Amino acid sequence: MKHAQLAQWVDMVRSKFGLEDYTCLETFATYEKNEWNETSYRFTSEWLPPGHSERKEDETNPEGTAVIELDAKTGRLTNVVFVGGRAPEHGFSFLSGDREEVIRFIEQETGWTYGSQFIDTRAETDSFTFDLAYKGVPVTPGGSVTVEMDEQKKLTLFSAYGLVPDEAEEAEFQLDAAALESLAKERLVFVEYPLMKEEKWLPLFMIDDVFVDNKTGKAVLQKQDILTWKSAKNQRVKRKLLQLGPAEIDEEELLQFPPHPDTKPLTKKTQAKVREAATAFLQTYVPKESGEWALSDISRTKGMVKARLVNTKDITVIPGMYDVFIDSESYKVVHYVDKSSWMTDACAEFQKAAKPMLSKNEAFDKIKPHITVTPMYVYNGEKYRLNGKLDSRAAVHAATGEVLFL
Repeated sequence: MKHAQLAQWVDMVRSKFGLEDYTCLETFATYEKNEWNETSYRFTSEWLPPGHSERKEDETNPEGTAVIELDAKTGRLTNVVFVGGRAPEHGFSFLSGDREEVIRFIEQETGWTYGSQFIDTRAETDSFTFDLAYKGVPVTPGGSVTVEMDEQKKLTLFSAYGLVPDEAEEAEFQLDAAALESLAKERLVFVEYPLMKEEKWLPLFMIDDVFVDNKTGKAVLQKQDILTWKSAKNQRVKRKLLQLGPAEIDEEELLQFPPHPDTKPLTKKTQAKVREAATAFLQTYVPKESGEWALSDISRTKGMVKARLVNTKDITVIPGMYDVFIDSESYKVVHYVDKSSWMTDACAEFQKAAKPMLSKNEAFDKIKPHITVTPMYVYNGEKYRLNGKLDSRAAVHAATGEVLFL
């Protein structure tokens, strides 16, 4: 290790987390594009517990191994993990481990303020999770802070994931469910929902949640690019192995903060080529479903271009969906992930859903008292704007009329 700042961070980590008897196995630097299309930089150190000088034969880390990650721009903690939940004998300990002490710890480590930049989600005896926010209002893309400890109140896990905006387009929240009744009725959809324990499909009416413009009361919808074709193709993808984690960067280069290549803008030519590649993919894998699939969420990732394909006609609660990864030079699909196959495979033998007996109007009358609209700051690619999230925890059984909370 050549850079003095990195050596200083290693010393800080050793002292802070009681790792004096641990072996620093390795350090490494990574960078990746974040949700703001900026670059995040991380410095990670791995520490083997006493009695170990190398990884196990299968290359896994022994129980008690510490993995500590810092934000290289701020020097603040982003992740602390002790493998197997086994903290060091003289590790970082809380006095009481109560909610107030955990909140103070998070504020100190992140620089964020409780009630404004992170808010309550859930708390258990030895585990606390908070959502990220702007002035107490949830944000999306979201994030969270998690703290876990053992029975001796020693820290076993800390994770600060996501981004907190410094500013937003603020406004007084003026939406309510009653004023959005007609939109809510439009968003009521029929779906088939898998009940895993009972191994059967349920016919349900549910609200398809949507963000609503705080000023106009209209749904904020993502434009759907419906793909069509006239013939089938046989271009099966020989999937390349993907490096899904952040890209490594030389430690000497880390503190120069070079921009990640994925932050490069997408050109119109690239978007057109992606559309061609996505269409050819569908012509091979679902050749009879022309006009049923939509292309969305095109972005650079892991040195490639990723696009999402969604079946707009699928009535299951998780519709047919692919993430396709496209080479940024040849514009050929080199990898894909079937995002819904886990459900279709697991539920293939489930009892089929009962035939719906309720009309949409009847179902809406039942679900209407349970419809909510809550404020949320939504990032639109340029700034955060106050929206409402129209949703409902309830669903209506389309055969029996029973109101269910799933």
